[in-house]
Amino acid sequence: MTMLLSEIARMPIRRKVQGAFLVLSALLLLTLVSVPFSRNAIIIDVQSESPGKLQVYFDQGTGPTEALSLHRRYTSGFSRVEFPLPPGETQAVRIDPEASAREITLSGIGVRGFSRPIEWLALADQLPAGHEMDAIDNGTPGGTTFAIAEGATDPQITVPLIHPVASHEGISEKAWSRLWIFFWASVLIAIALQFVRRPLPTLGLSLIVLGLCAAMALMSFTQHSVHPDELLHDADASYFQRHWTPPALDAPDLVTSYKSSPYGVSYLVEWNVVYLLAAKSSRVFSELGASAILSYRMFNVALFGLMLAALVYIRAPRGSFIPLLLTPQLWYVFSYFNGDALPFAVAMIATTVALSPNGRLAAFISGKTQLDWPLIAHSLLFVTCFGLLIISKKNYWPVAVFIVVSMAAMALRSRARVALALMALFIVAVWGNTAGAALVKEFGSHLAWVSLAVVLAALIACLLEAWRVLKDVLLRRALLRIGALLCLSLLVALPWITVDMLKNSGGPGKIAVAEQMRERYAEPAFKISAANAMSVQQSSFKLQAKGMPMAALLDAPKEWHVGTFRSFFGAYGYMEYFNSEAGYRFIGCLALATLLLAMIWGQLTGRLTASQSIISVGCATALVGASFLHSWTYDFQPQGRYVLGILIMAVPIFQWVGESDRSRVVFTALVLCVAVTSLYSYVTFGFPYLT
Repeated sequence: MTMLLSEIARMPIRRKVQGAFLVLSALLLLTLVSVPFSRNAIIIDVQSESPGKLQVYFDQGTGPTEALSLHRRYTSGFSRVEFPLPPGETQAVRIDPEASAREITLSGIGVRGFSRPIEWLALADQLPAGHEMDAIDNGTPGGTTFAIAEGATDPQITVPLIHPVASHEGISEKAWSRLWIFFWASVLIAIALQFVRRPLPTLGLSLIVLGLCAAMALMSFTQHSVHPDELLHDADASYFQRHWTPPALDAPDLVTSYKSSPYGVSYLVEWNVVYLLAAKSSRVFSELGASAILSYRMFNVALFGLMLAALVYIRAPRGSFIPLLLTPQLWYVFSYFNGDALPFAVAMIATTVALSPNGRLAAFISGKTQLDWPLIAHSLLFVTCFGLLIISKKNYWPVAVFIVVSMAAMALRSRARVALALMALFIVAVWGNTAGAALVKEFGSHLAWVSLAVVLAALIACLLEAWRVLKDVLLRRALLRIGALLCLSLLVALPWITVDMLKNSGGPGKIAVAEQMRERYAEPAFKISAANAMSVQQSSFKLQAKGMPMAALLDAPKEWHVGTFRSFFGAYGYMEYFNSEAGYRFIGCLALATLLLAMIWGQLTGRLTASQSIISVGCATALVGASFLHSWTYDFQPQGRYVLGILIMAVPIFQWVGESDRSRVVFTALVLCVAVTSLYSYVTFGFPYLT
């Protein structure tokens, strides 16, 4: 504590003020997501042949007044119109349609809190008679139709509610608003103090990307699903509006999640902490007037902003921002609610903190610096992000391995042959776990013997390296420090894992329960029993078990590599809206050329070690191969977002490129070309069809 206080005393005043506002904002955010508060709104289901407008008066015991009324428009056909409740308790509502309306059908009146189910307060058969509007029977199902009287001047219907409804639940509205204002003010001040002295061209481009993500999130449709599985993600997050811990897979509260997917699946089957964080954070964005789905989208946009702020805070090398600009698909992932944005953001931060050559964490692991306050802050940032990465989507676990192996290789100064041995072990482990038996069946038992020989040779190389490390006191200390950081990271993930295991232990097992739920709630064509019985032409489920050769995935009509490549460099909606073939070739070649040039230039100048290049390429190979094998053995899904982790694996390759004037000019020009091409794809093929 004395050391901490002395470090704080030596900080410049700007850092002290910034730290104070960061602590304040963290405390306020914790308060905002913890205290009970939810605004309520009256919901009216309306059907009409033509669009129109309703005026609703809120009677709080003193009769309807103009001051307590709201206007809302409805569309032709069915509309669910929402009226936020005014402060106080509403006992009845008076609904005034336009006098020019001929007929209007009211199906029900209810109340709904933020991301909560509707409580119906008056159904169609409970509506009283109206003034200058008479109930008629025109055969409209599920509602009472009212005909507006000829020459009516003030048609209206007063509906008493079955019980008074408060404008909100939880703490007072005034206290909630003040907490929200103080939180945003603290965040903006802390960010502004950090950005004052940090002019970077790649950072400027990244901020433009942040604006594009926000624009897509706010402007794309919410009336119907336009983004991949967004309604399923929304249902999973809504579970945590009422809970704080992972669910039992057969819990009644999960039925909504299972029914939201035609496959009868839920992302909560895995360790996906993103839905808890999104649900609790959405309450903050709801104060901007955002609906639940918009709040979840803005959570992902905020993740991108926080990722940039973290990179600036740790003084990340200039080249660290380059992977964020190489493909518009990454931008799209941060533009709608999904489970990929959080693991990418935390992995990006953890990678940059741990692998920056001149970073405090790398210096500490190598024994070049002592414990101080900035080092503690960097360590806490790494531990938190790496812990969250562990309890995120499984396709980012290879990224976690990449981070650990790269940390060890950098601290232990491992040779290229050791990196090759480690990557051989990793690739065999990943591919074997994904499709080991299928690969042996496809290529014969000699593949297993070759793999065994590779594993034995790699283990010998690793044992020799371990002997070298154990003989060196400094290297042993470095290894212990890495181990300590990883253990602390596990402590972040352990509560979530423990609760999940306790709730889903016993019985038939977690995987078996998930399959039972799929069989129960999936649409008929997607039930496991039906999918297994279908041919490869009818269903893409378990192609290998149905006899499809692995090579057939690369031939027409499957062409896994084509679909994955396109969706890595920009495919929007439900894989519906694509760039031109020439556009894909251009952006792909340009991004690949930028990567290869950075790798070659780094090797020639000695700034990039051969072992780090091998680790980046090896982990990327393992990730892409796992995605391919998953499409073969489980469900054919050629989606580039499953391999976006390779952008993080490229971070060490790009980190050094801003160290000299020549490399800065060359790579700034290349990255600008890539970013402009990506921008063209995002604006031309994403925005027009989704907004």
